[in-house]
Amino acid sequence: MPRILLVDDDIAEISAVKRVLARAGLSALLATNASDALASIGQARPDLLVVAAACEGGEALAMARRLADAPEGPGIPLLLLGAALDPPAGAATLPRPIDPATLGDEVRRLLDRAAAPAAEPDRP
Repeated sequence: MPRILLVDDDIAEISAVKRVLARAGLSALLATNASDALASIGQARPDLLVVAAACEGGEALAMARRLADAPEGPGIPLLLLGAALDPPAGAATLPRPIDPATLGDEVRRLLDRAAAPAAEPDRP
């Protein structure tokens, strides 16, 4: 099962997003701040990082940006929930309020895209 890390300090929203993912047959690890998210990433690389753009007044977004910009960064696909003025390169964005069907579709699309290179055989 894919590892999804959900970072949001709004307990009501993080619970709603987790329920949407559960209905889609996915489970998410939860972090309510950037430092907890980094600790979780350090323990095991997630297959998808879902970050609320406004979490911690933008600190979680800044953490996601640093991960995306780092040359040795882990290359974790990123989905931002809500608007961001300067989203990290390659991040997908969903506007608020979050539509459950769109969220499920976007998560599946990002997971499928991330898995595609791993599914291709190595060629000499």
